[in-house]
Amino acid sequence: MVIKHDKHFTDVDSWAEIAEDDYCYECSKWIEATQDDCCPICESKLDYSDKWDSAETAKVATSDAPKINSYTGDIWNRGKSYVWGGGSWWNSGNTAHTGSTVSSMWGSWGGSSSQSQSDAARMLKHKRHLDSLCKVVDPTVSHVLDYSSGRSSYSDMRLGRIYIDGTMLKDSDDNLDITAGLAIHEKLHLIHSKPLIQWEKDYRYKNDLSQMEGKLLHSIANSIEDEYIEKQLGKSNAGFVTYIEAVKKHYFDTKMEGRLEDDDDTPFIDILNTLLAFIRWPNNLSAERKKKHAKHIQFFARALAKGLDSRDDTYHCISVIYQYLRKVAEAMAKDDDSLEDKINEKMESMREEMGDEGLTEGDWDKIEEAVTRDMTQRDARAEALSKILSHSDIDGLTKIVDWSADAQDSPLSKQFTSKLKDLEDSDFSEEKLKDVALIYHNAKKVTWRRAMPTARDKERYTQESKLMKKVTTQLKRKIDLYGNTQTHIIRNQKRGKIDKRMLHRIPVGRQDLFKVDIQQDDKPLDVCILVDESGSMGYDKMDMARQSTIAIKEALHDNPKLNLWVYGHTADGHDEWHSDKLSTNLTEYWSPTMKDRPMALGSMQARYENRDGTAIHAASLRVKKESQQPMSNKLMIVISDGQPAAYGYGGMDGRAHVKKVVKHLESQGWSVIQVGIRGADTYAQAEMFSNHIFVDKLYDLAPKIGKIIRKVIKV
Repeated sequence: MVIKHDKHFTDVDSWAEIAEDDYCYECSKWIEATQDDCCPICESKLDYSDKWDSAETAKVATSDAPKINSYTGDIWNRGKSYVWGGGSWWNSGNTAHTGSTVSSMWGSWGGSSSQSQSDAARMLKHKRHLDSLCKVVDPTVSHVLDYSSGRSSYSDMRLGRIYIDGTMLKDSDDNLDITAGLAIHEKLHLIHSKPLIQWEKDYRYKNDLSQMEGKLLHSIANSIEDEYIEKQLGKSNAGFVTYIEAVKKHYFDTKMEGRLEDDDDTPFIDILNTLLAFIRWPNNLSAERKKKHAKHIQFFARALAKGLDSRDDTYHCISVIYQYLRKVAEAMAKDDDSLEDKINEKMESMREEMGDEGLTEGDWDKIEEAVTRDMTQRDARAEALSKILSHSDIDGLTKIVDWSADAQDSPLSKQFTSKLKDLEDSDFSEEKLKDVALIYHNAKKVTWRRAMPTARDKERYTQESKLMKKVTTQLKRKIDLYGNTQTHIIRNQKRGKIDKRMLHRIPVGRQDLFKVDIQQDDKPLDVCILVDESGSMGYDKMDMARQSTIAIKEALHDNPKLNLWVYGHTADGHDEWHSDKLSTNLTEYWSPTMKDRPMALGSMQARYENRDGTAIHAASLRVKKESQQPMSNKLMIVISDGQPAAYGYGGMDGRAHVKKVVKHLESQGWSVIQVGIRGADTYAQAEMFSNHIFVDKLYDLAPKIGKIIRKVIKV
């Protein structure tokens, strides 16, 4: 659907302001042509092509001239922003031109960049949102989205990949709308453009196009295709048109400024730039340029008017404009002295190869005529473009059309992309806790990641699991009893199965000779072990916690009735995955969905601070969300060596917050037990936790935790 923004239309000639004078590219001047349509100064022919030279071009050139929106210069009447469906109610009051952003809902905590937030973490979050937007455009067409290594945005049709210019988001969120538009545009290519790619391939082969000709064809085709696919978006996802509007405004209304200056040194590129601007953003065409290229614009307008009505119309439109510009190039390259030299070289080569074959001079004359005819026909096209474009930057404006950044914008560094990849591989995510009653002041932010064990971490896991094997075996032997179906027999029943033990009662007339078997299954149990990874847990304390947790994990992980989660928590760190001083940071070492990293616990280590209450709250929410058995019993074991201590968090207030969170969990059916290890303040333990124990020796920790679990599950 095309929304008509105004009713003021005019013909092409009036809009282009056809001048009485003609323009000579050779002299770079306006002149009054001679009767032979030549320049009176240099005597060169002014008409660079005959628009009626073929039946195919004639169909377009002789058709009725289309009407053009007098304000926008648009033959398709897309509106001031040159987008399809841009006036729909979806976009009302929420466009890039009003200063508001549609991406504010998923920007950095409300749309503005946080200086304290890791750039890599911020860009990862944006990447996921961009990916989601592309999925909404068409969920049936799969894609993989990533940031490009260079300064451009593009799609790989063969692999179904979308690459977005990451430089636009590297330093701030100001370009979120633009980046979203780029991603959506490239997804549209994956959805719609495969037929065009095949058509282009067939056209090149059928018409024996040279590399330079193919480059010109692609430049024309790509610009027209961009409008075709964006038109489809206006039909299928009108709410996303605003993103396209932001893209076009950025690249064509802002970045193209100064790029569309007159280029008398390369007049062919000058005409090509006029075409590209006429298609994508006609407002860039100055009055002077419109007058100078009026005849070309007349042709372009006719060719483009119905060029987006269907796929076949698009192909025809591209073909017609390509043929036209090819002939323009041929006319501009009319003085080609090199062709004669090439013919002479070819003849000399043939004479050397054939030698004395009894050919007369008349025979050689005929051969030369054939060679000349062949090379003239073959080279007229290719050589014309080569000559015209060899000293021209065909990529100049085309780069902007293809969403390329300025040269001064440095691409994402290898170091930065490595950080980004590490975060992505660790499934890094951020969330804001919503339960105000359980949040300590404004420390709402929680970051999550999955551990990525190194080779050294895996080796440590192997060694420590062997070290704890005896403890693991003991735990497993006892805990494995949980989950076995138990049968209870009720005797002396009047119905059921015959109880053979009661048959002796038959002679006395007893009827309670039956028994009933009742099978009882153990209720599922979700166990969460939350380990303090603060700096004070260094050395032997962390070794104790890690080795004991490894033993418990090995004992529990394959019991079908027990689900185990193991998290470590810290706060206020300075790594890429620590967002800022008020964030609580949790690492997932084991869960029912993390079986791809069985040795992840080997990477557990002491880190920074500890915001215990927030970590306990976040861990409980995570377990509840991931549990496949919502009616299961739930047990959380908190392993720590001391009191809460983080930025703006600690002392009496910190302990009070932990107590509040623990009481809340217990009211929700959780069993929460704190295990204080070497150096723990037993008074603080009692203040924060209803249930707590103290462990001083390594080989006591795992058995005591196992005892807690057995007590909860009653085995």
